[in-house]
Amino acid sequence: MFSVDFLKFVAALMITNSHFQLLYEPLTPSLATFGVHGNALFFFVSGFLLMRSFEKHGTTNILDWYGTKFRRLWPPVIIWTLWSAVVWKMQFSVSELLLASKYWFVQSIAINFLLFYGILKVQAIVKSCSMENTLKIVFGVSIAVSVIYFFMMPNAVGSVYHTKFHYICHFSIMIMGAIVYRRKYRWKNITKRDAVLLFLSFILYFIFMGIGKNHNNALYNIQILALLPLHTFVYYSFKIANSRKLNATLNYGFFSRLISVVAALTLEIYVVQFVVITDKFNGIFPVNIIINLILILIAAYWLKVLTSVFLQVLNLEPFNLSKIFRV
Repeated sequence: MFSVDFLKFVAALMITNSHFQLLYEPLTPSLATFGVHGNALFFFVSGFLLMRSFEKHGTTNILDWYGTKFRRLWPPVIIWTLWSAVVWKMQFSVSELLLASKYWFVQSIAINFLLFYGILKVQAIVKSCSMENTLKIVFGVSIAVSVIYFFMMPNAVGSVYHTKFHYICHFSIMIMGAIVYRRKYRWKNITKRDAVLLFLSFILYFIFMGIGKNHNNALYNIQILALLPLHTFVYYSFKIANSRKLNATLNYGFFSRLISVVAALTLEIYVVQFVVITDKFNGIFPVNIIINLILILIAAYWLKVLTSVFLQVLNLEPFNLSKIFRV
């Protein structure tokens, strides 16, 4: 779906930009932001696609189901860790290699996949509550858990969304993705109101964080209010991405191909960027931003190729060259 690819494309840019502190030094490192919004979009898309898979195929054996997800998440992390050690002499720990400890997003999404599977499996067995109502209940409970955890955890320095809180607060967004999947065909037309609410959601998040961040008094708690505009930002982002108007504007030619390539490489882009980002081109700001984006995309594609080779070796099947280089 173009709408899903577009959200993944935007999310990849937002998260990558949030790691560009080094590149924005000629101006101000504070421009390296939007990572929280990018993460939220990824979790939403994950829930959306998991729900689509469930409605098409149902819940299979957990080992088979989770094995497919594991094959997507872990090989790129392992291969890139080893590649970085060989090529750039970067040291790594066993936890970084086997548990993806450098990549909280990978760990969090892996845990959330299991929770999501459990919810769908229980609902399929019990059937006393409709799927839609089940998802709504889980959504409400997950929001409540996020709020409770926020008030129980120690006060954070800086943004609470850059702490272990991000392991908790994104599950409700994943569930929202599943809920929206079941209603997606209702949203083909958008209004100015949708665009305004998207913009207001985006701004309100930063207003709440600006008030609450770096405080130890009652103002600190304002940060939890940012969870609401974060959800509505994702919600209205999908409405606009799923609209006929956006599809007619961007879903053709070069732009469509670029979006689909980046969307297919989102995990690899996330994994490689911490090693690839360089300040060697800071003297030609802002061209250095474009150069780094291109380098990251090339490295992500290379990781995709290496991962494809690795998986084909494990399968002990004849090599399929077209599959290796296909994005």
